[in-house]
Parts: sequence; C-alpha cells; structure tokens
Amino acid sequence: MRMKKWRTYLLGTALLGLLATAAPMAASAASYTVGPSDSLWSISVKFDTTIAKLKQINGLTSDMLLTGQVLQVPPPSYMTAYKAEAGDTMWIIANRFSIPLNKLMAANKQLADPNIIWQGLDLNVPKRPAGFRDGFFPLKKGTYSPYGNTYADSRTWSSDGAAVRSHEGVDIMAAEGTPIYSTLGGTVVQAGWSELGGWRLTIRVDSSTEFYYAHMSRYAAGMAKGAVISKGQLIGYVGSTGYGPEGTKGKFDPHLHFGIYKTSPYAPVDPFLFLKWWELG
Repeated sequence: MRMKKWRTYLLGTALLGLLATAAPMAASAASYTVGPSDSLWSISVKFDTTIAKLKQINGLTSDMLLTGQVLQVPPPSYMTAYKAEAGDTMWIIANRFSIPLNKLMAANKQLADPNIIWQGLDLNVPKRPAGFRDGFFPLKKGTYSPYGNTYADSRTWSSDGAAVRSHEGVDIMAAEGTPIYSTLGGTVVQAGWSELGGWRLTIRVDSSTEFYYAHMSRYAAGMAKGAVISKGQLIGYVGSTGYGPEGTKGKFDPHLHFGIYKTSPYAPVDPFLFLKWWELG
C-alpha cells in the first residue's frame, strides 16, 4: 500500500512539472521588465503612476535600475486589471467588457500569442471613455514620447507673472515639426494666435464639444475659421509657441497640448482617457 501511494505521489509530481513546463511563458500585466533606456520616471509615465509609488511597491531605496530587472507596476488608471477565468478567450473578455477586440489585444502586448490565454493570467482591459470612441490619435505612432496625465496640473505663467492656474489639457512631447492630425471631423471655430496657446486651433466636433490643439509651429494648408475638417486630416505641426505676444516660442519644449471643452457652460474636460483609448488604434 505504501509503495502504491509513493507511485501515485511521483506520478502527480511529474504531471505538475509537465504542466508547469507546458504553460506559456509571458510577462504578467502586473510586471514590467526594465529596458536599456528606462528610468523610474519613464516607467512612471508609461504606467500613469509616481516614482514614489514604484519605489514603495518594489522596495527600492534608490533610483538606480538594471536592464532586465523586473518591477511590479500598478494597473494604469486607464486600464482595469483582470484575471482570466476558466474558458476565457480574448474575444469573450472583449465582449464581456463591451470593447473592441483589437483594443483589448493592443492593451496586452506582453502576450506572446493572444490566442493562448489561461486561467489566472493577468490582463489589462482598456476603460471606455464616455464618448468619441471612434477618435483618431493626433500624432502617429513612433513620433512622440510616452506621456502621463497633465490635466489639472498647476501652471504659473501669465502675462503679469502672478497667476496660478489649472492646466486644461494633456501635453504630448514630440519633436518640432511633427505632423498633427485631427482626432475627429468638425468645423474650425478658432484659429490664430493665443497668448497662452500660441498658434492654436479649436475644432467644434458636435453641438456642445470643442477639441483644442495648441503650441503649433505652423498650420497645415487651409486651416482657417469656418474650414470643415475630416477625422485624421493633417491640421498642423508640433511647436513651442505661446506664453507671450505673437511669435513667442521656445519657452518650453515642443509638444502638442490637447484639450476638450464643453461649450454650455464653457468648461474643460479631462482628455486623458480619450487619448489613451484612441492610442490603442
């Protein structure tokens, strides 16, 4: 009887070992492998968190990182952390959360093969914005730096140097001259110089919403008040204009400032979740 139990134990151990070996190897959605150019700052921006939070959850006492080091990262604010259940497929999960399959797959690049998932696998599920889900990201992939949510950050510049204001958009850093594309179709309602926004463009996309693009180096041809714009149309180029009289530039690094405003009453809306949704393609 003892020998039979021992054989059963060995068989079970061998089976568990085989299953462990056969399980697909993929990085968890809750972990990140440090690359050669990574820093705590760049990782914090990528995952919409803070350096202090990364250091806390990883027990780090300095800012030094090593290439290949694996860090635990919190789910970004624009994602829902999800643990795959028995019988799940990416298609089933996409339908469960009412999101397009292509966006779910784009949010989980850590999977070697998205057709192979298993119970307990950590996944990122993109959060759906309240509207405008068919928008187009304003900069092409590979032309801009990772960005975080700068909406509601403090800004101190004003013409008299005294005002402190709340930032009403998200800044996306890119080289000067990088093409900017309209996220949705609409009609240009404002064009020209703004003391804060430099060369800026405001496009009304529906009866109560306007999208705002600021700090351009120049406009694309045909950009004028009243012009009708198509989604994905070239509208201008990244610059560093603003914070002064017409022609002022270079007071900050080149970037696109993107904002969303409701018109009645006129008030800013946090555009970060919309941008992250559009960025998935």
